[in-house]
Amino acid sequence: MKEVMSEEDTLENIVDLSLDRKPTAEDKKHLKNAEDWAKYAFDNDKEYYVTFFKDGEPIACVNNYFETISIDFLTYHNGELFIYLFMVYDKGKGSNNKDVDGKIFLRQIELYDEDADKRITNKVLFRDNGIMNVKTITKTKRPEFRMNYEEKETQVNLSHNWLRKPQNYTDYEYLFDYQNILKPEYLDLP
Repeated sequence: MKEVMSEEDTLENIVDLSLDRKPTAEDKKHLKNAEDWAKYAFDNDKEYYVTFFKDGEPIACVNNYFETISIDFLTYHNGELFIYLFMVYDKGKGSNNKDVDGKIFLRQIELYDEDADKRITNKVLFRDNGIMNVKTITKTKRPEFRMNYEEKETQVNLSHNWLRKPQNYTDYEYLFDYQNILKPEYLDLP
């Protein structure tokens, strides 16, 4: 939507999209405000969103979903919120779908760059066998629309993709340090 949603709209989306318009009696008790819902959802493995601000500006929106945690890194571009980086963590599922207690795994990265003439999207997916798949999509708008698609794979060390799980419903700020999380070989992109 390119803007931070109101608390009321956020709760309405939770009911409509996450709870399929069928909140339980217990869910309804915690849908009075976004913070109560987030606390309850964290403890009961339900979906919720938390938007983080710095100096009054939104910098990241976290979606804690059933099996994943996704983070939209935000900035303003032409007066609208723009996602320039998107990261997805799997909640403690390792190779062969085995649980890994206390850990999340960086599974996906998407980097976006856009100007008046083109939009570049780099999608990085980490597979359990140590393969990093990178797809680069360049959409040129001017002088005429053109789309270029490039894909490559490379072997990488995934041991540093494992990070600790958040300890509570707002414990995500350590995941915002993407400069230290994203290794140089991940960012060897056009």
